Amino acid sequence: MHKLLTSLFLFIIAFNITLFARNIDIGAIVKNSVEKNKHLFIFLHRTDCGYCESMQTFTLDDDLIKELIKKDFVFLHINILEDDVVKYNNFTGNGREFAKYVGYNIYPSSLFLDSANEIIYAIPGYKDKDQFLLILKYVDSGAYKIMDYQAFKKKMDLIKKP
Repeated sequence: MHKLLTSLFLFIIAFNITLFARNIDIGAIVKNSVEKNKHLFIFLHRTDCGYCESMQTFTLDDDLIKELIKKDFVFLHINILEDDVVKYNNFTGNGREFAKYVGYNIYPSSLFLDSANEIIYAIPGYKDKDQFLLILKYVDSGAYKIMDYQAFKKKMDLIKKP
């Protein structure tokens, strides 16, 4: 009887986990972003991370940032503490394993993918709204194809000066 109750309990837990876990097929999401003529923006974060929460509250929830993301990007957040199943190229695993697989297991991290399902730009760590606005412009403009981010930033700084 004890084995039966233990087995039933474990089944219920496993069933509940699968109910709330997402299956994230990054290739399919990239295909969707290409159809919309947008880049895919993946925000890797964790719920117990102060920097992640600050970036969500002070950067990603900024009205201008939200507007640009909605207009120019397909947005995907992956909380690495959740039980989502992530598929990316030949990889299948949870969010934490995905972050490690792509080499960005520092939280938060922002990844940008192109139509070839390749990471074209990624930036680990917290970014304030001004920094992140420039990053969004760098990726959306396609400047990453012809210059590195520092050159783009310098060029934008020169444009701002009178």
